[in-house]
Amino acid sequence: MVNKGNERFIEVAKDIELGYDVYRSLLQYMDDGEIGAYFENVRKPPRRYYIRVNTLKISSDELSKRFRDKGLVAYRDEVLEEALWFPTEGPNRVESSAKYIVADKYAAESVYLGSNLYGPGVLYMPSNINAGDEVNVISPNGEIVALGIVKVDSSTFRKGFRGIVVEVIKSVYRLPKLRDLDEWRFGLFYEQSLPAQWVGRLIDPGLGEFIVDMCSAPGGKATHVAQLSGNRATVLAVDRSWAKVRQVEYNAARLGVRLQTYIEDSRFLPNNHPELTGNVDKVLIDPPCSDAGVRPKLHYRLTMRDVVNYMNYQRQFIKAAHALLKLGGVLVYSTCTLPPMENEENVKWAIELGFNVEYVNIPAGQRAFDGLSRRFHPHIQDTPGFFMAKLTKVK
Repeated sequence: MVNKGNERFIEVAKDIELGYDVYRSLLQYMDDGEIGAYFENVRKPPRRYYIRVNTLKISSDELSKRFRDKGLVAYRDEVLEEALWFPTEGPNRVESSAKYIVADKYAAESVYLGSNLYGPGVLYMPSNINAGDEVNVISPNGEIVALGIVKVDSSTFRKGFRGIVVEVIKSVYRLPKLRDLDEWRFGLFYEQSLPAQWVGRLIDPGLGEFIVDMCSAPGGKATHVAQLSGNRATVLAVDRSWAKVRQVEYNAARLGVRLQTYIEDSRFLPNNHPELTGNVDKVLIDPPCSDAGVRPKLHYRLTMRDVVNYMNYQRQFIKAAHALLKLGGVLVYSTCTLPPMENEENVKWAIELGFNVEYVNIPAGQRAFDGLSRRFHPHIQDTPGFFMAKLTKVK
């Protein structure tokens, strides 16, 4: 146990710390070894890197053949016809260099998988760095994530520079650079984890249905729902800022799917758009959460205050969804995190609003702690940590 200020933390894996209260709450559902195994696996990427084939434009077999022609091997998922995956290469030994550049947490986690380091992700660049130098990219906690070649002198590097700072030549893990391919530009696929693809299937869009995605950016789930409907459902993608909605619209245009979009804090949709109240067939909520299941994660700290704040925030979306839905309408709720307070406890709270919980009957993942919803665990299914529930409005 580590004391930091007034907080006590348990290090459950290298550089991953849970507040003592969070850890104790998890022990009601998992033993100490399972919590450790969960977060040990969160530190590394899944062995399978999934994409979703845009079946409006191409079949999985046809896209797989196009990849083979480029020297890339993509495998079919055993169940989902639109899911292909690439093997994750690694872990690789990365040589130590005399020089280094520090990347921020999120950039370091991308570089860890083989991405180049771009200007916005640079946290610290020593003054003795010159273009052409060989450097290590390190995370804020000092972990070497890659070796690469510098593309810009430190003397000319300025805040706001958006180009490549380090071209990565070797990283701890490596994925194919899929966004460099014509197939990506032509909208033939979307990079999306396996659990997230199952969310679209759980929505099961029908002809002419009105479906609202309340926290849509960057648009992966909304575009999947539109794809599954053959563009024959009305899908409204909502997010709170112009930048987020622009991401959704860009992806929809690239994939060739039809969406409506609102720039709106969707917690206030029933008040600001009363015409929607009681008129929506299905709602999808994948709200901001504590992200404990996102992989890879090089360092992470979670307090009970964080969990409670997220839980209360998430419940505001659930309450709004209840107002939007028709009687008999369906809510699909998902997160990429572990704490039951953000998952099973929110589902229990939704019952008090007037929802029934349905059994999530999909051939993937495992039963959640409530026996009805579904979870994916990094140490068992080797996916991101994920939760999904299906609820029906009954009153």
